Amino acid sequence: MRAVHHAGLDGLARAERPWRALAATLGAPRFFHAYDWYAAFFAHLHPADTPMGIIELQHDGQCVGLIPYVQQRVRKAGLTLQVLSLPDSPHLILADALLAETLDAPQSLRAIRACLARAGIGWHALRLARVREDSHALRFARGLPGALVRPAGGSRAFDARGPFEPLSAQFAGRLRKTLKKGRKRLGESGALEWLCIGCGDARMPWAFERFLALEASGWKGEHGTGSAIALSADVMNFYRQLTAVQSPELRVEIHLLCVAGQPVAGQLASVCGTQRSIHKIAYDESWQHASPGSVLMANTLERSCQQRPIERLSLVTDMPWMQDWNAARETVYDIWIPRHALYSRLARAALRAKALLGAREPAQSSQASGSRDSPTATRPAEDAVTPAAT
Repeated sequence: MRAVHHAGLDGLARAERPWRALAATLGAPRFFHAYDWYAAFFAHLHPADTPMGIIELQHDGQCVGLIPYVQQRVRKAGLTLQVLSLPDSPHLILADALLAETLDAPQSLRAIRACLARAGIGWHALRLARVREDSHALRFARGLPGALVRPAGGSRAFDARGPFEPLSAQFAGRLRKTLKKGRKRLGESGALEWLCIGCGDARMPWAFERFLALEASGWKGEHGTGSAIALSADVMNFYRQLTAVQSPELRVEIHLLCVAGQPVAGQLASVCGTQRSIHKIAYDESWQHASPGSVLMANTLERSCQQRPIERLSLVTDMPWMQDWNAARETVYDIWIPRHALYSRLARAALRAKALLGAREPAQSSQASGSRDSPTATRPAEDAVTPAAT
């Protein structure tokens, strides 16, 4: 086993060929395995002054593993650590390394240590955060006795291999009533049109602009949370690059629900392998009485059940409103792989001490504390990593 280090954006470009070749051999590819997704991230969302690179694992000259990382200083248990982390952004949400199932984890970690030593990179731990139950990273970590694996939220998805009707029968009663009333009100206002526009479609630039306008017009706009894509040039360019991708591994889509030719709800989605993922949703709040966002969501699920090779519709996150849809929930994990066993023992001791101190403090509500029982929690407060002061 041998590891090769690819530094910076030039290194990312050098890793493209082995990345695409390895991704093609791994089962159940997801958007967070796609080279184009990370290429867009590093081009537009990654701070230029933060070191980044790719660790490539090779066996008999063949690429068998890839770990993209950003180098960070973080505070953990009162210590300042040099950490190599999977790229972290609100626009990535989920992440993973690309690691063949046949990898010997301890041998691979030894190769990584030697590789980073040759490259002159000091580090205390690898952090593989926001990885799902079926991730390559979690499988790899379970082969390392010193790895720290902690639940850190959830992700919801529908099994779309069967018909839509059994899934819709499991919706909460109030959601079924909302959908029925919404379809009726929308239909009374004009002809309904459902658009699914993908990469390569000449209408994509138009559809992307319509989606941006819908999202910025509502609670995500400048008079609300300020999180709309259109309010940040870097974020807008990240998604614009993805909508222009011409790759068999990743297809970005814009879904629009139109009433009398006017878009009233939209989704920014992707298709990778057998999974469709919904990354962003938006609707015209003047149509809120007709629940156009929910009606579009039901249509996307129904269409996904009818389309092949789609077998799964991922909602990516785990938000309170998703409970009414009865989508299956998977745990998302935060993984720390210390460079040395000593670091692992110190970290476990610090966590035990923190747990004992926490047990002596007055109990707080799950929502206030960000505990794992809170449906809104995506990362437990006790697991949060704060960048070290510079």
